[in-house]
Amino acid sequence: MGRQDFGRLVRRKRTEKGLSLGLLGIRIGELPSGAYLDATGVRTLENGGRAIEDDLELYERVVSVLEIDHDEAHAALCGLPEGITLEDIKELRRTASERAATRAKAASRVAALEGARSAAPHFVSDQGEPEILYFYVPAGQDAA
Repeated sequence: MGRQDFGRLVRRKRTEKGLSLGLLGIRIGELPSGAYLDATGVRTLENGGRAIEDDLELYERVVSVLEIDHDEAHAALCGLPEGITLEDIKELRRTASERAATRAKAASRVAALEGARSAAPHFVSDQGEPEILYFYVPAGQDAA
């Protein structure tokens, strides 16, 4: 785990995209710190000789330019706990996303119900609590 695994991931993604070392360096461009990568810098990164974990700007730019999945990049650089796979992490994210969507849907339903309740006819009882009034209309009669 670490720089070597991250470097292999960068090399694999770079070759999949058909980029040369120099072209990847150009696409990464100048970082806000003023640093940049040339072909030699990219080669050093791919060989695990560059301390990418200390340079968040460079890490983010490389991941973005090569369109590397953030979980995959993190797993390559930092490793995963024993018994945990990248697929486990992706499944966990998918489940969390589905749960968040379910919670958002439930919250919108609750808001709609509260809106309907506030629009319903009500009065304030002697306890000061709103009470909903129900109107009983005998069968066969219209409520005018």
